[in-house]
This record gives sequence, C-alpha cells and structure tokens, in this order.
Amino acid sequence: MDRGFKGMIILLILLIIALIFGSAVLFLTGEKIAPNISIEGLIVGRMTREEAMVELKDTFENNLNETYLPLKHGEKLWQLKYQDINYSYDYEKAVAEAYKMTRQGNIFKRYVDSINIRLNKKEVPLGFSYEKDDIVKLVNSISKEINKEPIDATIRLVSGKFQITDEKSGSKLNEEKAVEMIDVSINHKSIAAIDLPVEVIDADIMRTDLARITDKLGEYYTTFNAGNQSRSYNIKLATKSVTDVLVRPGGTFSLNKTIGPRLSKFGYKTAKVLINNEYVDGIGGGICQVSSTLYNAALLSNLKIVERKNHSLPSSYVSMGRDATISSDHIDFKFMNNTKYPLYIYGEVKGNQVRFSIYGKNEAHGRQVKIKTEVIKKIEPKIKIIEDRTLSVGTKVVQKKAIPGYVVKSYRVLVENGKEILVEPLYTDTYKVSDGITRIGTKPLVIQEENIIQEENIMQEGIGTN
Repeated sequence: MDRGFKGMIILLILLIIALIFGSAVLFLTGEKIAPNISIEGLIVGRMTREEAMVELKDTFENNLNETYLPLKHGEKLWQLKYQDINYSYDYEKAVAEAYKMTRQGNIFKRYVDSINIRLNKKEVPLGFSYEKDDIVKLVNSISKEINKEPIDATIRLVSGKFQITDEKSGSKLNEEKAVEMIDVSINHKSIAAIDLPVEVIDADIMRTDLARITDKLGEYYTTFNAGNQSRSYNIKLATKSVTDVLVRPGGTFSLNKTIGPRLSKFGYKTAKVLINNEYVDGIGGGICQVSSTLYNAALLSNLKIVERKNHSLPSSYVSMGRDATISSDHIDFKFMNNTKYPLYIYGEVKGNQVRFSIYGKNEAHGRQVKIKTEVIKKIEPKIKIIEDRTLSVGTKVVQKKAIPGYVVKSYRVLVENGKEILVEPLYTDTYKVSDGITRIGTKPLVIQEENIIQEENIMQEGIGTN
C-alpha cells in the first residue's frame, strides 16, 4: 500500500471523526434532542422539545380518550375508562429526560454519551398519573351489582308434611383485591380483561341440613279461656311469631328476641299480667302461657335450658315448677340446641289450646323424657279481717284471695326400657305467699226487725176480725 492511499484512509477517518464530533457538538449545544432517542416507542431524536411535545400529544392523547380496561364477572362486563380516572401522561417530564441525555456532566462525558446514543438506541418511558380514589369508587359501584346475600333453605310443616326449599349461594366482590389488580394492570400498561375476584358465599342453612329433620322430639300444650278475647289474641300473635323457627346445632333460642317487643303498635292488646305479685292490666297479657308451653316442649325434647324463671304466683294453666315467665325488660326464656342437627319449632293455636312441637333427629329411639315436680314446702297465707259497716251483719266478701306460698323442685327423668337411667335436677322454684283480705259486714239489721213487727201486727189484726 503506497503512502498516498494510506494518507487517503487516514484523511477519511479524520473526516468521519470530525463529522461525528461536529454533529455531537451540535447536539450537545443545540436545541434539538439527540438522534436515536425514542419516548414510549415514538422517535423524537432531532426534534426540538416543542416539536416532541406536539408529536407526543398527537400520538397518545387521542388514543387515551378511547382507552379502557375491561372488567368482567361471569357474563357481566364493565369498562374502566381511563378518562374517568383522570389518567394523564407527563409529556414534559419525558421530553426533559430525552433532552438532557447528552447534556449532563462535563464536555467529555457529554460527548461520550452522544456517541453511545448514536450507536445504541435509547428509550425514555412516558410517565403517567391517575386518581386511585376514582378506581375505588368504580369498584364499589360494581360491587353493588355483584354482591348478593345468600338465601337459606327453608322448611315448613304443611298438613303434617315438611316442605323444603333449596338454598341459594351469595356472592361478594373482594373490593380491596380488585383495586389492587386494576392498579397493577394500569401500571403495567395492560388492557387485558380482568376477571374480578368474587367470592362465593354459602348459605348458612342447606337443604341437606333440613332433610335431617325427621322426628318429633317433644310436644306440649296448655289450655286457655277462649272467651277472653284480648288474651287469646295475644297468645295467637305470639305463637305465630315462634312457629316455623329454626335453631341450628349449638345455637341458642331466645323467646324475647324471636317475639320482639310486646307493644300495641305491633298488634298486642291489653290483658291481665302478673306484676309485683298481683294481676293488673298490661300490654301483652298471655305471653307467659306461650313461654310456659314452649318451655315444657323443650324439656320433653331433652334440650338444654339456658335461661328460665318461674312466676311469683302459681299459674292456672300449668303445674307449679313447670311455668316460665318472660319480661321484655330483663327476663327471657332461652334454650340451646344441644343436638347435632337443626331443630324446627312448630306452634299452633286451635280452639282453646296452644301447642308447641319441636322436631329434629332422634338418635335415641325408645327413650322417653318425663318431668317430675315435688312440693317441698307450703306456706299458709294470712287473712286480714276488715269490718265493713256498709255490709249487713253476717255478710262476708273476699276482697283479695289468699294464695299459699310454695317451694317446688322439678326434675327431668330419662326413661329407657321402662327404667329411669338419669334424673336431672332442674330448678327449685319459690312461689310467694299472697295474704288475703276478707270484709265482714257490721251493719245492724234494723230494717229487717221493723218489717217483722209490722208483719206481726198484720197477723194480729187479721185474727181479731175473724
């Protein structure tokens, strides 16, 4: 190779270096972005910052108005529109980042950077922002369409046969997880449809559970005076509230909670109620007969009694030791379903009888439950005598009936094959003595004596004329 040719090669190399250096210097000091730089795939090299801003907006802004994220559940589909969450690109930051790529450090570093960019394409991400609260609001709105409470299976006794309806599962959108999934998709710039995280909520009571209710565990009835219309109406109303009631295994039945407040606005009428050892008029009289009847049905069903209190005086419709009073203020009747199966309570009023039956699954066929009571003490009442001048001599009027007091023990007895296998002490009840009041007449029989004298005179006069 001769010297001339070598000289030409060297000259060419120097020329190339000069051109590269010159152009590099040009972009190091000029207003344009260095070549070979892209923002989010859009080439902005050799553009001024203003030109890059216009080009970016023209490219991405129109697409943004039509961009959405599909959200779906089953056959339902929703659109999360980017414009609805105030999604916006940070064009200025991206352009500034592209522009300063060859304008940082000393002149040598900047020159090296410019050469490197020419040889290796540089990509600048296009940043963005959006309102996460708007996503939360949208997800909450969608949840109202998705969320459904489960529906329990039901059971009713109709004409002696059980009718059971199927349960229905519910659904609940996991809102927190849904927002998180949407947030991830947006930050990864994905517009693939999102299957919303929806949880299936099973019903608490299933048909399979209710199908296990096959046996009558216990039953009891009491009678009442059907002629007392207000009291009879209250008994019917309360019994209706208690019938078709389910108690799950391990669950506790509360009569007060089941019946609710005994108020006139709920239909209850005024009848006699026992307050402070006396019968007075009150709203809801007769409810304690419902409570006592159900108490005995629960006892005979061998269920665990959680709360029960006797009346202060013996009841006329049930034996002592077998009554159960309730008060909406502080006294309730409760029992627990201590079996492995659901319980079904059925109550009805026919004629002058109120009856409760409790159904479940009997795993001890041949076993009987009996209730025994024992009077361990009787307290005789006192009778206060009041002389009453408004009553004739010899007349007696009972102003307040005297009622003895008692202490009574009750037991539940399990009988199998004719033998008592378990005697369970229940309660020791105290019924207060109620002293009586009798009014005795002290008014003289003056009028009667005058009538006798007049009759004698008439008789004498009659004899004289014969």
